Amino acid sequence: MSETVCTGCGGVIDYTGIDPFTVCECSDCGAELIIPLELDFLKLEKHIRRQKCFEVYQGFDSSNNINSMIFVLDPQCNDYNECLQLAKREAEVLTTLKHANICPLINYGEVAGHFFICEPFMDGYSLSSYAPDSQGVLDVEKVVDVVQASALGLAVSHHKEIPHHDLCAENVHIDARGNVRIKNFFISRFVAAYEHLKEDKSSVSPYYISPEKAECVLEDKRGDIFSFGVLFFYMLTGKFPFVGRNDMETVYSRVCKKEKSTEQVFSTTEHRILTPETVEYVPPVSPASIRPDIPAPISNIILRMLEYHPYKRPTMPEILDVISLYKAQEQQARELVAAQRDMVTTKTRAIPKMGNLSGRLNKENEKRKKFFF
Repeated sequence: MSETVCTGCGGVIDYTGIDPFTVCECSDCGAELIIPLELDFLKLEKHIRRQKCFEVYQGFDSSNNINSMIFVLDPQCNDYNECLQLAKREAEVLTTLKHANICPLINYGEVAGHFFICEPFMDGYSLSSYAPDSQGVLDVEKVVDVVQASALGLAVSHHKEIPHHDLCAENVHIDARGNVRIKNFFISRFVAAYEHLKEDKSSVSPYYISPEKAECVLEDKRGDIFSFGVLFFYMLTGKFPFVGRNDMETVYSRVCKKEKSTEQVFSTTEHRILTPETVEYVPPVSPASIRPDIPAPISNIILRMLEYHPYKRPTMPEILDVISLYKAQEQQARELVAAQRDMVTTKTRAIPKMGNLSGRLNKENEKRKKFFF
């Protein structure tokens, strides 16, 4: 007998003989239920999407007693054996990747004739839920905090030479407790490896793809830096640094053929694009030129991340150094303002000249520069 628990009333429901993923109602409370598919210790409760050769489900892994996102390799897919070996290789690599800002791979293997991967299910939301048209621009400090947390995880993965290959808003997640995690490492790396073998790049977001992948599919961890720069740019400005009139033009607008005026970066004039050679490269504008309250150090590091040539882009530790120095200087400035306010409101304390305070601040800034760099 197969049983499940109603999420509405907590009653036990017998679903023996009912096809998996059939939508039913609880006879006691009327709550809607989806009949799960059981594969030994895995319970596949809801089909989310298909991604390349994998079916993605929300479910439960009873061997770890945890709600999970479960990726099941389709045994009917083309090149099954090749995909299976590729998936096993990526799973073995990712078992070594552990960090608080990375959603881990918690289980993988074969069960009931199916190869599977499990990642923990996370509540909360991904950055793709940000809608600039309705929400406006985000607070600079909060965006920098999210980027810093993400960069800490990426610094670890890059140190281990494990790039993500699909850094985009959908794959950066903030849970209900405010923890930032990069997710979908497995499926992103699997798809990148599979598409490299097939010389295909159809699954990559046209907004986040690196120039080297747009040109030849192959990229290393420096491709992550470019995609991360696009995400940073977007979260601060509500715009993408490279846009086109269609997906193909958007992809090839970052490929350095020849330069033209940056005034046409956000042009929407319709015309037909047939080949990459017909799309002109437009260097990205400074984020601060779109939104003047973006600090210069942040705007400058984003432009470096968006460099066409991979060797010109900063590393993750360099990005973290810039962010840390910026946050330290901002904190120091806030403390200075608070100290000045206290001096004004305290009658028994003399108010020092601003020149003296500025001199001490400059000395402290020099110390911090030496520390971070």
